[in-house]
Amino acid sequence: MATKTSATAELRIDGAAIAKVRDVSITFARDALEDTGIGQFDRTYVYGVRNTTGTGTLLYDAADAATKTVINRLLNDSESTNSISMVLDTNVAEGTLTGDALLTQAGTSVSVGDVVSIPISFTFTGKPNGTY
Repeated sequence: MATKTSATAELRIDGAAIAKVRDVSITFARDALEDTGIGQFDRTYVYGVRNTTGTGTLLYDAADAATKTVINRLLNDSESTNSISMVLDTNVAEGTLTGDALLTQAGTSVSVGDVVSIPISFTFTGKPNGTY
């Protein structure tokens, strides 16, 4: 099995690959709903609604149009969703998670001798699709 690294992975927003991404993560979480009955002495739970969120760090490259588009979209207070794809390996068909998401947070970080980094957060709306 091939190891998945940042050299084989990419983040796509609205179909355009972001050229320089340091890290990306997606988290699936599900609420635990209590369904304990009257007279029971131990709490019991069932699965509730799922929530899918993600984070990433973009590295600013003035020559990369896709990265500049994402930054400008965040600055312009867009109210529309974005199609976000996390591709684990661009060399195979499996390993792509895709869905509509809201870009919920962004920042900027600059340090001496380092590139400008832009941490982003996003929340999927609805069910993400894909395979591992």
